[in-house]
Amino acid sequence: MLLVLFSPVRAAGQNRLTRIDSLVSRRAVDYELSGNILLAEKGNVVYERSIGLANTLTGKSNDQHSSFQLASVSKLFTSVAILQLKDKHRLKLDDPVGTYIPELNNKLITIRHLLTHTSGLADYQILEKPYAQDTSKVFEINDIPSAINNDPNAFRFAPGERWSYSNSGYNLLALIVERVSKLRFQDYLKQNIFIPANMLHTYISTPLLKVSEPDKTVGYDYLNFAPWLLPRADSLPQNHIELLHLDGLLGQSNVFSTTNDLLNFDTALYQGRLLTRTSLDEAFRPTRLTTGELASTGWKNTSAYQGLGWHVLKDTTLGKVVFHSGGQAGAVTMFIRNVTTHQTVIVLNNVTHRSTHNTAMSLLYLLNGGSAQTDKRSIANEFSRTLIKSGLDEALTSYHAIKTDTARFYLDEREMNRAGLGMFYNGFKKQGIELLRLNTVLFAASSNVYDSYAMVLTDLGKRQEAIKMYKKTVELNPKADRAKKALVDLGIR
Repeated sequence: MLLVLFSPVRAAGQNRLTRIDSLVSRRAVDYELSGNILLAEKGNVVYERSIGLANTLTGKSNDQHSSFQLASVSKLFTSVAILQLKDKHRLKLDDPVGTYIPELNNKLITIRHLLTHTSGLADYQILEKPYAQDTSKVFEINDIPSAINNDPNAFRFAPGERWSYSNSGYNLLALIVERVSKLRFQDYLKQNIFIPANMLHTYISTPLLKVSEPDKTVGYDYLNFAPWLLPRADSLPQNHIELLHLDGLLGQSNVFSTTNDLLNFDTALYQGRLLTRTSLDEAFRPTRLTTGELASTGWKNTSAYQGLGWHVLKDTTLGKVVFHSGGQAGAVTMFIRNVTTHQTVIVLNNVTHRSTHNTAMSLLYLLNGGSAQTDKRSIANEFSRTLIKSGLDEALTSYHAIKTDTARFYLDEREMNRAGLGMFYNGFKKQGIELLRLNTVLFAASSNVYDSYAMVLTDLGKRQEAIKMYKKTVELNPKADRAKKALVDLGIR
């Protein structure tokens, strides 16, 4: 009789894990996942999988020991550090930041404002002028106060008035941790969070604090038109400022960890080894703005309120869910905790694919017997990949077969444009120009498609064709100043 009673329960659990593995497999086949996934209930691992390569040069695969750049999930440790100092009565959340960073001119913002992204402080725009003055500089947290003081637009609104994400705010928090604790930020985290939580494979690594760790993964960028290529994120010029100059900063990013270490962190929070229950409850409480509204962030299935470093999911169907996501070139991450049911979802990706956040939230739904959120597929991606692999005729055949299937596919002018330009400037000139030419047919009323097509025609030395396309651009958009200048450069006045 007991066997009869428990068999359906076991079957339901097995079916749940099968659906989870099916989703992970689909994402991997679509080049959307390369990294580690871990799901746990009450601290026990129920699903774990490693996918893809930790290092394409050596051929080393990701495994359970691989450590990943956490990107903005790192902010959780900055939040815990501040709350620990609060629990020890060494600071108060409503203390002015100037109490600990007296050189900062702004005397109105508080530690709480920084934790909740409601200070009004801009993001890394404050570093544009200092970088222009010294393009070799690798920024550190001690550079932030003067950069703020020297930027008249550093603060965009009154403290507490609105929500606006600010990495710079978390750099200030890391500086506060250093000044209050009298320890380097990386040493504080190691002594007060990583070791107590048994996170023995977690560390900070930056261009200025290089850690030689054999299991550290390399970050790769995602090329929509050829995702199998996996270029190193730090090899691409468009990522150099982010990865070589801003990555010396602390508090906002640059913690490296493993899925199992993050599960240990999760356990330590439940067991009260890092923070008091009062501080945790406060961290998970939505922040109220001076307008009376609750500070909100997120999109689609990640729509959330802002707590003290944590996002609090608005949808309470599954219970109280708190989380943080991370995303930068070569790393997209998600750490989710259902504190009602004691469930944990951890997804660490060493390839820049933004669907990682949606995948992680879908895994939470599947873990609870629900369904994964399905997004429509991009025709731009389908077309460009087929174009590279099989040629124009096959790509056009595929396009005509899926263009009317609007339930599963969508066509976006900008995505087609980006794919064409991306291919043209990354080793697929012939394919890129074919796609850009097609875009002028598909979106004949858009000035932008002619402008992009004209740009690559100019690069190919096809002057007369480029002039024709630039003229079409200006005809459709008389304010297209870049196209007008290009015509002048081509000898047309």
